[in-house]
Amino acid sequence: MATEVVMPKLGLTMERGTIGSWLKGVGDPVDRGEPLLEVVTDKVTMEVEAQASGVLRRILVPEGEEVEVATPIALIAAPEEDLSAYGAAPESPAAPPRPDPTPAPLPEAAPQSPAARPERVAASGGGPVPPAPEVGGRPHRASPKARRLAAERGIDLTAVTGSGPGGRVVSADVEAHRPAPAAPSPAPPGGESVELTPAQRVAAERLTASYQQAPHIYLEMQVSANWLVMLRRGHQAEGRSISYNDLILKAVAAALVEHPRLNAHFVDGRLQQHASVDLGIATDTGSGLLVPVLRGAQDLDIAQIAAETRRLTEAARQGTIGLDDLQGGGFTVSNLGMFGLSRFTAIINPPQVAILAVGAIEPRVVAVEAEAMAVRPAMSLTLSADHRAVDGAAAARFLQRLRELLESPGSP
Repeated sequence: MATEVVMPKLGLTMERGTIGSWLKGVGDPVDRGEPLLEVVTDKVTMEVEAQASGVLRRILVPEGEEVEVATPIALIAAPEEDLSAYGAAPESPAAPPRPDPTPAPLPEAAPQSPAARPERVAASGGGPVPPAPEVGGRPHRASPKARRLAAERGIDLTAVTGSGPGGRVVSADVEAHRPAPAAPSPAPPGGESVELTPAQRVAAERLTASYQQAPHIYLEMQVSANWLVMLRRGHQAEGRSISYNDLILKAVAAALVEHPRLNAHFVDGRLQQHASVDLGIATDTGSGLLVPVLRGAQDLDIAQIAAETRRLTEAARQGTIGLDDLQGGGFTVSNLGMFGLSRFTAIINPPQVAILAVGAIEPRVVAVEAEAMAVRPAMSLTLSADHRAVDGAAAARFLQRLRELLESPGSP
């Protein structure tokens, strides 16, 4: 019996997914548990295993297309199994040949007249989906999303090679299309073009939208790290592996309990505050940025925070992290102190309303009493906040409370 492969639900909140790539082609044998395809979400790209053994008889959704969870995307069956119950397939040898009402463009087809092209380009700007362009008197086969994208970018669909069924142009083909340059230009010595992964492209689009749509305000504060240094040394002396970042996460969780407006999402003009402090931890994986989520941080002691943070960051760097560990954070901490950066600003991770940038702990000259100076360990904290949801005074009070927690003996 044939097995329908459906778009899997990789996380509790996942509603749609994009086919990143098929790891098997039509006609290839498939073993249960073998990687079958890659699914791209707005967070991560994950391999999906086959749930049955057999032959990949049909691919119903091509690479680059986005569909809802539980939508059939392929069929796995025995080599000679009758699939007529699932509809006729163009590749089926048993199906009688029928004329294609919309055949792919022929090489000898007359090119589109130059006069017609400005009208198609003029459709860009977010209006209705442009009509399919004519090729030799026949409509060029393209999905509505591909036609809209081509119109927005001024791309002639007749120049795009389709990878969909029957040569149909899909949105991924338009994304990948690169018009030929008017004149070849030599590449810089040793230069190369590096393509972003689908997940990196989604992240780039989301952060660009955040920077353009959310009015960022930035507040910076210098914090004494005397007690942090002493506290970490105390943990190390007792055989516990506690990082400065673990101590900072603990203090941030305590401060957010007192200032819940910053532990929130801004959606459709409304502020949705969270009861639980779920902290996003910006993590460098070597192949891009991921933000795993430390859940219920307000109820964890420092040892639990350290253990869970290690689990999350190691899974992110090894590529084994699950989608549920990447969703739902209410506030993000980005620490680049290990790179020796004194201070930096960060872009808010939507729909969150704030992100904290943590600089390096380093010796600085500070005033210790009247007319006296000393060198003490200190660090800079820079808070980026969405001014639609958080005003400057509220953000400053949060940062002030965070400094008090970090500078107090025995805290966090």
